[in-house]
Amino acid sequence: MTDDTVVATYREMAEAAASQAAYRKVEQPTLRPEADVRRVAWWRVRGLQRAAHAPILLMILGTDGLAVYAAELVPDDNRPFWFGLVPLISLGVLAFVLTGVRRAWRMAGVARREPGQTVRYLLLHSYVSEAPWLVLFPLTGGDEAEPIGTLPLQYGPIRHRFRDLPAPVGEAVLCGDATYRSVTVPWIDGQVVWPSAGYGEIYLGSDHDMRFVTELIRHE
Repeated sequence: MTDDTVVATYREMAEAAASQAAYRKVEQPTLRPEADVRRVAWWRVRGLQRAAHAPILLMILGTDGLAVYAAELVPDDNRPFWFGLVPLISLGVLAFVLTGVRRAWRMAGVARREPGQTVRYLLLHSYVSEAPWLVLFPLTGGDEAEPIGTLPLQYGPIRHRFRDLPAPVGEAVLCGDATYRSVTVPWIDGQVVWPSAGYGEIYLGSDHDMRFVTELIRHE
């Protein structure tokens, strides 16, 4: 797909954002208040707890505790084979959690920086995965402006995947460098919207980027 068949301007993408929001019933922002990362330690902020995979850590610690307790009750000869796998699984999960902790700590630091550029944004969803994305536009250029970057957002809880999302159309203040793969954190209506990965730049002359844009702007 190329830009000969898809028009990727603010006007067309805003229409897609409105259509998708109506389909998912998220026309209004669903961001819940959380602790202000500028005033509390990062681990007290709900969005950063999720980014650090805190629920997974608690689950594996509970499993380890049960395994240790069971090991005291079950003789060595009667222990199932998976007892020996618990330490290995725990180490793998711990490495995964530590990666999330490092990213959460970095996002907290970026969110506390002085505000950077202000941009317009649209909230769009991947047609393939339904993952939410912020597509960013310059303040200038009006309806004919082209996108300049993207930020993938975190899913909500399993039963409420589209909870904790901003309004489908609005303005955001970016903290961070806003360069390829950099940790960039948007503030929207005075609250952080935590990304799930780094900043991505969009070049509409690239076939890869145009395929991605085409996937995002499908109307529901």
